Amino acid sequence: MPLWFFPSLIGILASSSLVAGIWLVLHLRDLARLFSADRSNDIVRGPGKRHAFRGRVWLALFIFNAGWIASVWIWIFVIGGDANAVTDAAA
Repeated sequence: MPLWFFPSLIGILASSSLVAGIWLVLHLRDLARLFSADRSNDIVRGPGKRHAFRGRVWLALFIFNAGWIASVWIWIFVIGGDANAVTDAAA
């Protein structure tokens, strides 16, 4: 693998996590509705856009968590020196 592979992979994962996190912040009501234990109408929607589908909220939550967890895992892999064996600095 070329030397730039791991930094670019971390960049891609961090960017996807950032985009999913921004989407989740913009849809906080839908995220709160997803995890509310009480299914009553405690969370009242304001005027504006309709709510997001539950599947989209779960997908954004999965992408957000998978992105930062994979970035941390790769970072630990690289810092620990295990990536030295698979990285080719000449490429």
